[in-house]
Amino acid sequence: MITLGLLNDIDFKFWLKSNDYYSPDKFISETGFTHAERAGLINKFSKRINSNLDLINLIEERINLANSPDNYSDNDLLIIFDLIQAWGGRTGRNPYVLKGAPRINKQELFATTYRSAIEMFFKINMESDYELDVLPIKKKIEELPQVSESFSTKHLSFWSRFLKDCPNLVIYDTRMREIIKAANKGKNINNKKYKDFIDALKDAKEALGLDINEMERAIFAFSSNYFSNDKFVLLKEYKIKHDDLNIATKLAG
Repeated sequence: MITLGLLNDIDFKFWLKSNDYYSPDKFISETGFTHAERAGLINKFSKRINSNLDLINLIEERINLANSPDNYSDNDLLIIFDLIQAWGGRTGRNPYVLKGAPRINKQELFATTYRSAIEMFFKINMESDYELDVLPIKKKIEELPQVSESFSTKHLSFWSRFLKDCPNLVIYDTRMREIIKAANKGKNINNKKYKDFIDALKDAKEALGLDINEMERAIFAFSSNYFSNDKFVLLKEYKIKHDDLNIATKLAG
C-alpha cells in the first residue's frame, strides 16, 4: 500500500492556486497548442485562447457538444484529443512529431480507437469497478501511437471531469510517479499502478478537505516548483519561496 507520506504536510490550498496549467492569466501550454495545430483541426480556436483556463473551458465545451458517443463526429473527437494533448504542453508533442507523426498520418486509426475509448467512458458511473470498467479505457487510449500513461491519464481526467456521473480520475504522469516514489521511500512500489495513486489520494482527501483532482493539481505545482521533470532532483532556484522547501528537501534526501 502506498500513501502520500510527507506530501500530506504540504500547503495544499496554496499550491492548488499556484498551478499555472489552470491559470486564467497565463497560457503556458502555447507550445503544446502549436504542436497539436499540426493536425489541422484546432487552428480555428487559436484566437479564443489567451490562457490555460480558456483552453480548459474550450475542452469542456467540446466534450459537452454531445450526450452520446454516437453524436460526436470523428473530427469532434479528434479536436478534443488535440486540445487535451495541447493542454499538456511541450510533452504532448509526440503524436505530431515522432515516428511518422501518427496523429497526422493515421487519422482514421486515431478516430476509431479514441471513439472506442469514449464509448466505454459513457458506460461508466460513480459505482464502476476500476479493473473491469476504467482500466480498459486507459489501455484503449494507450493503443494510440505515441500516447503513454502520462497522457492517457490526462484524457481520463478531462473526460471524467466533464461527463456526468463519472468517477474522479486524475493525472498520473512522470512527475507524479517520481514524487510518489520519493514519498514512499523504503517501500517496494515498482509494481504500483495508477489505481494505487488514486487510492492514496482518496485515503487522504477527507482530512485535507479537497477532492482528488485538486490534490493532484497541488502536488504537481509543489513538485514543479522544487524538482526537475526528467530527474527527481532539487532545482537550484525556486520560482516560489515557501516553507514547504523543508518537505521538498526531505523528499530529495
